[in-house]
Amino acid sequence: MKRIEAGSFYSYLSEGCKICRRGAKLVLFVTGKCQSSCYYCPISEEKKGRDVVYANERPVKSLEDIAEEINAMSAEGIAITGGEPLLKLDYVVEVIETFNDLHTHLYTSVPAKEETIKKLANAGLDEIRFHPPHLENSKIYRESVRLAKKYGMETGIEIPAVKYEEEIIELVNEEDIFLNVNELEFSATNYLELERRGWEIGEFYEAKNSKEIAMKYAEKVEKFHFCSVRFKDIAQFRRRLIRMGFNLPDFYKVTSEGTVLCGYLEGDKEKIRKILTSNGIDFFETDEGFEVSMEFAEENAETLRKEGVKVYIVERYPTYNRLLISKTPLG
Repeated sequence: MKRIEAGSFYSYLSEGCKICRRGAKLVLFVTGKCQSSCYYCPISEEKKGRDVVYANERPVKSLEDIAEEINAMSAEGIAITGGEPLLKLDYVVEVIETFNDLHTHLYTSVPAKEETIKKLANAGLDEIRFHPPHLENSKIYRESVRLAKKYGMETGIEIPAVKYEEEIIELVNEEDIFLNVNELEFSATNYLELERRGWEIGEFYEAKNSKEIAMKYAEKVEKFHFCSVRFKDIAQFRRRLIRMGFNLPDFYKVTSEGTVLCGYLEGDKEKIRKILTSNGIDFFETDEGFEVSMEFAEENAETLRKEGVKVYIVERYPTYNRLLISKTPLG
């Protein structure tokens, strides 16, 4: 086993996982609808059970929205997830065909038939991961696994570490596919159910003792990968943020955590716009004000305040929703 960041380890990494580790994977959530009712499902309330599409944090109304998010993070791959993505098979195929220059992998709990597998393969899907709901009856995926391999897809099983099932080990080893085991994670939507079943929440919202279950799989599975809750946050997410931060204009300062720092001006927008353009200052206009370099804000704070402009240093995420972390007034 090779150990990587934040307690994760592996004997085998699929191409999709390699891209994810670099922070280069766009997560395309194609629907919150699902025929399964897994008690551990962490999907947020805004998505669960709803037929909505998101590219990372960006709401998607068209393929152009996906393209914008791809460009915003310099994505190298797309992870197609849900809900159950195969409930929107035609849309999924359209996405794969449209962005066939990127690596694509898909999660599904459907023991897909040959017609579906062939359609995905012909569209260009590179990798497929099957998830047996509640980790039960995994043998029904054997034929789907064989078909996926037949049509040239990298194939695996992906599960949360909620319990140990020998049947899953038999399937992955006998069919020579990979097994990804994710540390069980608490969320707003599964918290009560996990607690009711005896799970305790850890420091990083991981379920205590979930990793110990994963270790049992690791002892017997040939192609294995364990992904911790901390890894998803401090490695995958942070690296994606850093990629996005460096794609913003040069006046933003990107931190080691992937947030961005800049100056921020509020007040009479016509007056501020005139000041910035007349001085050749790069800026980004928001609904409320203007983002500029920290240097400009700090060096000109006093002059700007005399013009009735409020001057701040702000820190935020470089994501579509532009989540604000801090807003500190200058002077």
